[in-house]
Amino acid sequence: MQSVGFINLPPWQAELQKILTRLGREDLLRIPVLGRENVDKPWAAFESGDFFAAVDTAIHFAGNGNLKQFPSTVITTDAELAIDRLLAGESKKTLFSAATGGTFAFLRIAAADNAVGRPDQILVQNDSVASYVLSRMETAGKTLEEAIHEAQWENIATGNPSQNLHGIITRNRLVLQIASVYGLIVRPELIKTAGISTLSCHDVEIARELGCSIRLLGLVQIDSARVRAVVEPCMIPSAFLLAQARAGSEIIYFKTESGGSHVYSAPGTSYESQVRAVLSDLELYNAQRSDMSLFNGEVEDFSDCYYLRFNMINMSDTLATILQLFNRAGIDIEKIHQPAVEVSRETADKLRQNLVIITGKTRRSIIDTVLMQIGEQVKLAGVRACFRFLRRD
Repeated sequence: MQSVGFINLPPWQAELQKILTRLGREDLLRIPVLGRENVDKPWAAFESGDFFAAVDTAIHFAGNGNLKQFPSTVITTDAELAIDRLLAGESKKTLFSAATGGTFAFLRIAAADNAVGRPDQILVQNDSVASYVLSRMETAGKTLEEAIHEAQWENIATGNPSQNLHGIITRNRLVLQIASVYGLIVRPELIKTAGISTLSCHDVEIARELGCSIRLLGLVQIDSARVRAVVEPCMIPSAFLLAQARAGSEIIYFKTESGGSHVYSAPGTSYESQVRAVLSDLELYNAQRSDMSLFNGEVEDFSDCYYLRFNMINMSDTLATILQLFNRAGIDIEKIHQPAVEVSRETADKLRQNLVIITGKTRRSIIDTVLMQIGEQVKLAGVRACFRFLRRD
């Protein structure tokens, strides 16, 4: 018989009680809590020995990184703990729906045999904080700092949202989403990750000129033994559903092997969504779970177009030199665009002009090599931004 206890409680204990009561799970208000907790009634704290003797399934909330002992099965909202347990071979004893974000319900469907078809490609915006910040920069003209402060004021972001801004939340959730759908465990450090911590509002404005939006995305494609995955801010057409999701929400797009498309949007991760995910995992406790396999190969990159913004002096001659470097690297140029917005305030030198180049499809490593060459050889040009540019094929 399943014996459940809280190995820790979140700082929002009162809200947790209200949600459990509203969802008809008052029984969980009387289960044991590990004794180090300062718990409110009706919960009761158990000393360590009594707790681990009585509990075989622990509910764990993110925010306590000092735990050294767990019961045999753990249901967690903490992505880092879930990944550590998967890497340690504990996939059958680790349930982590709440750690994947608001899209957990769709992941459950996608993982079921024959439900939607095996995904060929996944694009996901899974961090509601980054989603909110980028949407406010786009729709309200906020700077990055202003949008972050607004997110904190609205209790969407914590006092220290650095992991959101550097793409770590997106990456960790992507690892768990891959595990949920494909049964494959990819080490987080193998996925190249970039965030939005240096995003300029100028690029948000230029994206609007181009009919695009900037979103922090996780991209995955898995076939046979090949894994492609990356996390970074991408420029996408504003017509894409990924760009139209409400500020602070999460959205996932599947393209299946049969050519079908599935899009699921959910409210951003909230207290209630975490509780619902935990309850969902409790229901799955006795279900048969498949083994997951550890991927030890190299995670490859995608070939995509790129948006590049340059700040340059002596436009015609400097541009000619830059285009020669791209040509030598075998990179096609699809579009050259001079922004209508005034962005020369980035420098006191009024002779500098901004220019946007959209490349043909290539790999990030090739782009990085050319940008390094430009930095070394073209003294009158500076690279101000580089984004993956996703478009309709």
